[in-house]
Amino acid sequence: MSPIVRPFLPRIASRVLCAAMALGAVLAPLTQPARAADAFPSKPIRIVVPFPPGGLTDVSARRIGQLVADDLGQPVVVENRPGANGLIGTAQVLRAPADGYTLVAVTTSVVLISPLLTKAPFDPLKDIAYVLNYAGPSHALVVKADSKYRTLDDLIEDARARPGELSFGTVGTSDTAYFGAKALERAKGVRFNHIPYQGANQSLMAVVSGETTFAPTSNYAEMVKAGKLRALALLDRQRMPSMPQVQTFTELGVDWQFPWITGLAVSAQTPEPIRKTLETAFLKAARSPAFGSLLEQMQVPLYVLDGEAMKKDLAAKIPQYRRIADEYGLVQQ
Repeated sequence: MSPIVRPFLPRIASRVLCAAMALGAVLAPLTQPARAADAFPSKPIRIVVPFPPGGLTDVSARRIGQLVADDLGQPVVVENRPGANGLIGTAQVLRAPADGYTLVAVTTSVVLISPLLTKAPFDPLKDIAYVLNYAGPSHALVVKADSKYRTLDDLIEDARARPGELSFGTVGTSDTAYFGAKALERAKGVRFNHIPYQGANQSLMAVVSGETTFAPTSNYAEMVKAGKLRALALLDRQRMPSMPQVQTFTELGVDWQFPWITGLAVSAQTPEPIRKTLETAFLKAARSPAFGSLLEQMQVPLYVLDGEAMKKDLAAKIPQYRRIADEYGLVQQ
């Protein structure tokens, strides 16, 4: 090598190194989001249940959170934030950072009925990205086990004789169970007295204590099995295998079915790769024998949809139930 060239080599190498470092500094911000997405999740995940503890939504969210923790490599904690029949907790999640670390448990009441009947602080199709649906919450109209009402016809006959005297409890006028009771009133030409409660368990205890006549609810299976309640009718599309003798509303002349929506969602602003990571993990957990066993024990049908299918199903139901709400005069001004 020429003795003239040799002194310049260290100087050229130094300049190349500096240029490479400068280019790396420019490109670092561009590659950071990809690395962040790849690393998700790197801290615990929260599921906000916008209802009090103890109901189907709460119990199922806790179980699926336990099952998915190993796949995600992070603990999943459940936080109850009840209020306004699920609207308050859901709105809080949608205002939180859209980073995938906060999910909300969604139900028929939260994303279908409440937005139709009240002024919800969010749009269920524009503001929410759905992760999955995992259950078809079986709802029954129940009375106290020693009630004089042996069938739904018995209840209706007495309601006709005593307009407004028979009472029922739900968690509010924007609750889907309330919607079902109003459908029953309209179909049978009767009038009940509605009493709102803070949670589904409280409305059930009101039936057991005799404070109310009946309740349309999803939290009935264990109490029916324990001999504290009697199911007169199912609000769902099919009979339950565990109680095949109990007829559905449709079979009893009430043209109404409870929409099967129970699942998890995030803010619509959540990056799609993060939402897909959550969807993949939670779908696996929902289809596991351990989760199926829980729903079987609770006598709740397993009904699994991915996020896209869940949103499509909801979008089809919204205009249908809007017509019903208008027809029944349930929309609150």
